[in-house]
Amino acid sequence: MKILSSSWFVALVGSLAYLGTTLFCFSIAKLGTIHPTTVAEEDHAILTESWGFKNPELDQMIVELKQEKEALSLRAQQLKELEARLASERQEIKAVTDAVSRLQRELDQSVLRIKQEEIPNLKKLAKVHAAMSAEGSANILKEETDEEILKVLFYLKPTETGPIVEAFGKLGKAEAQRAAQLTERLRRTTENPPEKAKP
Repeated sequence: MKILSSSWFVALVGSLAYLGTTLFCFSIAKLGTIHPTTVAEEDHAILTESWGFKNPELDQMIVELKQEKEALSLRAQQLKELEARLASERQEIKAVTDAVSRLQRELDQSVLRIKQEEIPNLKKLAKVHAAMSAEGSANILKEETDEEILKVLFYLKPTETGPIVEAFGKLGKAEAQRAAQLTERLRRTTENPPEKAKP
């Protein structure tokens, strides 16, 4: 029994147990070793079997997703076309607006507007020209600007305006053309200034 309690015997038994355990583990590992290609083949077979499985609901979802994608692509294309059309129409509207603004400016320039403060003075001046002979009035008015002539003619009666315009026509070809332009502009003359004409 002394041998069993000695330290060298305990060390020997521990070493033998260690060696035995190590050999046993290596032998199990050697028996249980699986070749890597075998594992890959088994995994591939499992994956193939699982992907080969048919799911009608999944197939329907895939079809619906493809249809939705096509519908969205079509919608995006339509939106691009609409955007291009709107840009084109916006340019056309801008061109028309610019043309209308230009015409309005031209109209405002061609239409003589008489301010309210001028009316009493213009009426007095018109009375003076009405009292004169048509030739005398035409000779005086030809020295004025077209706007000033129109303002005076506006406050004359048609029976007084006619002889003065006729006298203008007798002053020469240039004055006859001027008289024609003045009568056309007289038709478009208004008493109210632009600020008061607007609501």
